[in-house]
Amino acid sequence: MTKKNVGSVAAEDAILGTAYRLLASKGYADVTTREIASEAGVALSQLNYYYKTKDKLYRTVIDTAVRRLIDELKALFAKGGSRRENFTALVDYFKDKIAREPELMKLLLDFTVQAMWNKGIRIYIYGLFRELNLLVQKYVIKDKKDQKTFKGVPVDYVAEIAIYAVFGMTLHVILGKRNAYEMQTDSLTEMLFGNAPVMGFGE
Repeated sequence: MTKKNVGSVAAEDAILGTAYRLLASKGYADVTTREIASEAGVALSQLNYYYKTKDKLYRTVIDTAVRRLIDELKALFAKGGSRRENFTALVDYFKDKIAREPELMKLLLDFTVQAMWNKGIRIYIYGLFRELNLLVQKYVIKDKKDQKTFKGVPVDYVAEIAIYAVFGMTLHVILGKRNAYEMQTDSLTEMLFGNAPVMGFGE
């Protein structure tokens, strides 16, 4: 295999693409930078030229994937649906994402687990979840820009419930507990927008 030149777009693309594939299939703990370099057809020194540490490479892989995810969600919400319609669209979006791109969801879950022990990853994932939280607040939870609560519960808390529900569903699918399309969008939407209080909190 011909090694790609340092500083070339081909080399960096090969590293990122290979890292994404290996991390998704084997997990952070079982992948080394040496293995990524070998599979990508670059020298280890080339990989280190772009990414000084495994954590930095991993964050770049995740960031690239999450940027695409957030951009897709923004485009989805830009259609101007109601809060209820936006939540339904959010659930359906993730159902399709889980079914069609399970490797992305595996990466996100693995990244979240690593955050429990790795301070650098923890700070980074907090920022990612915060950005997603604000997006859900704006398009799914809030009816008015200055709205502070939803059914008497702070809007940021409700947004977290919605996000973690999606991640919980993702975990069930990845563990083989159910098919992504078995998740009932209407039932989940009714849980949030029906008459029941949020997680036992009333108005």
